[in-house]
Amino acid sequence: MPAYIINDMEITDPLRFEEYKRLSPPTVEAYGGRFLARGGEISPLEGDW
Repeated sequence: MPAYIINDMEITDPLRFEEYKRLSPPTVEAYGGRFLARGGEISPLEGDW
C-alpha cells in the first residue's frame, strides 16, 4: 500500500537539521521507501499552505 509523507518544516537548529538530512535517506531506503521530491521553496497553487 503506497503512503506519501509531506514534511513542512521550520528549521530552528541548522546543525541538527544537517544531521537529519544525512540520516533520513538511509532510513527511508531501509524500509523500501524512496523520495519523489526534496527541497526547495514551495509555491502553493491554492489554499493556505
